[in-house]
Amino acid sequence: MASITCPNCQNVAGEGTTTCPNCGSALTSSQATAYGASTPPPPAASGPSYAASAPPPPGAAAHSRPQAKFDLASIGHVERLVGGGTLVLFISLFLPWFSVHFGGLGTYTADGLSSHGYLYITLIVAIGILVFLGAEALGLWHLPETSPLAREHLLLVATGINFVLVLIGFLFKPGGSGVGWSWGAFVALVASIVAVFPLVWPVVQARRGK
Repeated sequence: MASITCPNCQNVAGEGTTTCPNCGSALTSSQATAYGASTPPPPAASGPSYAASAPPPPGAAAHSRPQAKFDLASIGHVERLVGGGTLVLFISLFLPWFSVHFGGLGTYTADGLSSHGYLYITLIVAIGILVFLGAEALGLWHLPETSPLAREHLLLVATGINFVLVLIGFLFKPGGSGVGWSWGAFVALVASIVAVFPLVWPVVQARRGK
């Protein structure tokens, strides 16, 4: 409904009023407005919104990434034996494995890696086992469900390879009968057994139960 606003007192009068009923000023049709006193004007057009298209703050991407969190309680007994035994085995490869006594000239020792070059395979496999278990403990990576080998079978194969190679290296001393074992060889053999035993024992029990 159209109305007329008085230019003098701003009083609003109905359409067709020629004199302001408040102050008596003359009103003309050019002062008519298309909205009544009770009709609000249309809302002003808002500017473009940048909230949806604005890039996230720099730290938002970092928070969305998986964060490493070490939880010792989540590591089972088997994982502790496998990881601990593999870590000791890794260190033992650099320890004296064999020794040769030269009388008054002293004793010469050699570590596992320099005595048997194939023990570098054990070194690489041990690193792989430690990385695998560490990634699981930190929640950074887990073996996919589509893997052809189960997690326990994969660890059994890896620790089994290390045990066989260490056993061969322990039994076949380089250099003949004059070479004796040093303490590093015994540490490596025991560590390889500790790492493989908790994985191979359930398999042995399952075969006995059949």
